Amino acid sequence: MSTFRTALRVVAAHPIYLALYVVMLSLMGVLVLGDIDAAASADAGSYETYPARVAVVDRDGSALSGALAAWAGETYDLVEVADDTQALQDALATGAADCVLVLPAGFEADLLARARAGEDLAALEAAYGTDVQAGALAASAASRWVALAASAAALEPGADGEKVAELAAGAAEARAEVAVEASAQASGGTDRLVTYLNFSTYSLTSSIVVVAGCTLASFGRAELRRRNAAGPVPPLRLAAGALLACAVLALAVWAWTCGVALASCGGSLAGVDPALVAASLALVLVLALVPLALAFLLAQVGLDEDAINAVGNIGAMVMSFLGGAWVPLSMLPEAVRAAGRFVPAYWVSDAVTTLLHADALGPAELAVAGRAAGIVGLFAVAIFALGAALGRSRRRVAGAA
Repeated sequence: MSTFRTALRVVAAHPIYLALYVVMLSLMGVLVLGDIDAAASADAGSYETYPARVAVVDRDGSALSGALAAWAGETYDLVEVADDTQALQDALATGAADCVLVLPAGFEADLLARARAGEDLAALEAAYGTDVQAGALAASAASRWVALAASAAALEPGADGEKVAELAAGAAEARAEVAVEASAQASGGTDRLVTYLNFSTYSLTSSIVVVAGCTLASFGRAELRRRNAAGPVPPLRLAAGALLACAVLALAVWAWTCGVALASCGGSLAGVDPALVAASLALVLVLALVPLALAFLLAQVGLDEDAINAVGNIGAMVMSFLGGAWVPLSMLPEAVRAAGRFVPAYWVSDAVTTLLHADALGPAELAVAGRAAGIVGLFAVAIFALGAALGRSRRRVAGAA
């Protein structure tokens, strides 16, 4: 028990690490939730589309080209630009226009002929300014208008340009009504808890690796090992006492993480099956075994405090990224998603997401949780076994020397 108490005193002797990794990082997750809430709670009625600035150079002067120019003026902010190369370039370079549409001479005749002959339409001449996205969207919409005009010309072989323009304008006005609504579920409830627990894979891993690793490394100093070896307490018992103290640390970090998660999300979890929440938090506890094993491994290979800090931070960031804490895995390439399956955070995040989006904790949900817990547990056992093997080899080499 003396080793256990000594190890706890070593943990307490790192208040800066505890404050930075345990407290500050967990509270940073609350700030992440706050940003999500602010974005999700924005008034849907305040959404406004960006009015792209479009210039139309009509060199055809036909009814069809004039109708296209009129449509552009009704849909976007129409910019008057002289039909001059220098003036057009200046308008695009200075941002006065996001898109310039050039309707060449013979535009109407060529479109009617191609449409009624079943040929491909000539590409619409367009140039983009500094806001390429706005310009490209405006050009795409203009191409759609031209395609509608071609369809009208093909369906009405006897219609002139003015009639085709009228039909195209009528078709362009028909569109689906889209409303932007804030989803209550997306800004609260289970999604909030999923987001926080995914982020906590970083704070949990980095805090346990750094604090527990520094604690175990302090017991691995050569002079301390020699003094302990001369004492009456077996080395295995000494190691068990230090590991037990670090396990208490891991349990405390997990409890703090769960407390912050429930405090920041608890009010929005009404109606959620408590068993699902409990199972999700239990998976995070299983995940805490992995950084504990990593701390043991780093201490056994003889890394100092600075190296443990570096490895703990970088390793936790990589593991949480591959687990989907920073960017949803659905947005990442397939190679990255495949690599994520080789880190324990992926399995916990995937299981937590599945559990918290279920209606109740049934056999299927228990199977998902059990599989994730088993895989993560095997990760911890494998890392711990590797640390034990490397530590024994290192001690043998040191003893032989």
